[in-house]
Amino acid sequence: MNPDQDTIAAFSTPPGESGIAVMRLSGPDAAAICDRLFVPVSNTFPKPSQMKGYTLAPGTWAGIDDVVLSCFRAPCSYTGEDVYEISCHGGKAIREGVLASALSAGARAAGPGEYSRRAFLNGKLDLASAEAVMDLIEAQAEKQAKAAYRQLKGDLSNAVRIRADQLYAILAHLEMLLDWDEEEERDEDRITITSDLKEAESALQHLVSTFRSGRVVREGLHVVIAGNPNVGKSSLLNALSGRSRAIVSDIPGTTRDTVDIDVTLDGYLLHLTDTAGFSCETDDPIELEGIIRAGDALNEADIVLWVLSPPLPTHQDRRHQEERIKALVAQGIPVLLILGKDDLRPTLSSDDDPVLYAAERFPDFPMLAWSYKDPEALIRLKEKLVAFIEKGELDSSPDLPMAGAPEDQCLDAKKIETGAAAGDDFLRTATDANQTVAVVSERRLYLDENVGFLDETTEKELLREAGGTAKRDLLQDASSGRSTGSEVLITHERHKAAVDRALDLTSQAVSDLERGLSFDLVAITVREAISELSLITGDDVSETLIETIFSRFCIGK
Repeated sequence: MNPDQDTIAAFSTPPGESGIAVMRLSGPDAAAICDRLFVPVSNTFPKPSQMKGYTLAPGTWAGIDDVVLSCFRAPCSYTGEDVYEISCHGGKAIREGVLASALSAGARAAGPGEYSRRAFLNGKLDLASAEAVMDLIEAQAEKQAKAAYRQLKGDLSNAVRIRADQLYAILAHLEMLLDWDEEEERDEDRITITSDLKEAESALQHLVSTFRSGRVVREGLHVVIAGNPNVGKSSLLNALSGRSRAIVSDIPGTTRDTVDIDVTLDGYLLHLTDTAGFSCETDDPIELEGIIRAGDALNEADIVLWVLSPPLPTHQDRRHQEERIKALVAQGIPVLLILGKDDLRPTLSSDDDPVLYAAERFPDFPMLAWSYKDPEALIRLKEKLVAFIEKGELDSSPDLPMAGAPEDQCLDAKKIETGAAAGDDFLRTATDANQTVAVVSERRLYLDENVGFLDETTEKELLREAGGTAKRDLLQDASSGRSTGSEVLITHERHKAAVDRALDLTSQAVSDLERGLSFDLVAITVREAISELSLITGDDVSETLIETIFSRFCIGK
């Protein structure tokens, strides 16, 4: 017998004690199995969409439990088959008794994902929507759940089918031209088809580009906090998580292993990892193992928060630190420099000032000044992380509050450089091509030599016109078109790979036309591109792929 014709049984609720547990029967014999299981309160089984109480008494006990039976007739059920759901009490013994009774009455234990597999085979869900079922179940954050629900409702499938329809129209045009054997291939037809293919190519490129944000929405953003010993990494982890998760101490080398914690931020899931400090001056084997693990964590990061805090490390450690940071950037891992313990800056010498050090050694890096005493700095950091998820890149402008100024007045600089135009201890910030603003030791704003220092009222007005706070650019960027808002996202590597292959084939078709290849060869390539897109929705998919996808599901789903 075809296993897809069996009547299957499994609990949809997860293991463990609960007030109610739900077992689902699906298949052609679901009603007959229920006949063997229950002593009904009345003489009739429930009609579709009705729920009735029964005593489950299969003959092994006088009665196992008083349950509620719900009926969903084919095709108006999740699987497209006759489905009966048995709601029983959620204790371990009751669950085992109910399932054993169903199996002894003729049901087969369902395999992983078998209900969703049947929903796909019976046309209730396409393949992308079926995959979204597990994403929705596993979602830990609001944005994860929303993305999964949109995929479940068919947003991705519709977007893919629109792209496929574009290619189908091009293929139909090619085949129509090929049917006219008496006609030679005309240049105007070649130009038209090439133009249409380039439009399809652009649309596929845009769809692929959503994967970076989509993957992070689905899997979470892996944020690794790194730096030398005793720079405040654990304090930063605790601040971001809102709990005392890592031990904080003035003793260098307190953190010996990675510390992981998951948090949600503005609806997004973040995986935070605190790491052991990198130091060249240790021969402690445990600390060295911690450094190795820290390096492994960095290689898996989506973004690294590298903490620079006073007192600055030795010149040897600085050199190794700079090499590590530049190696991360070379790997394509974004690095945000966190200039820690900013509350101490007014007391620091220039040799120990992390802002001056970062400006000299990492002039083009994004950076943010932070102190655990400054809640506004934490807010700005969280906003940068959200913007990174939504925009796919870090804002390269430093975010450095002016010491002694109100905390909401920050310069979101485009470039930082040291100099002496307004004294030795200053940062110069180019806000546009015609105006230079300097933050000097007196903590006032300095324009060029013709204007000099601004009075406090003018300074506040200038900042207000520029946007008011360090949040301004971030909020403006976010409101100008976030990729994770209403746009369809690719969240699975499988889907991205299929669109990538379709894109490559479409690009090949464009190249073939431009090189003068015949329409029949181009038609073959376009047909292959359509076939790749159909793998996402399951319109043309192998049994092996179906098995692979649904084997990842939980039993009962």
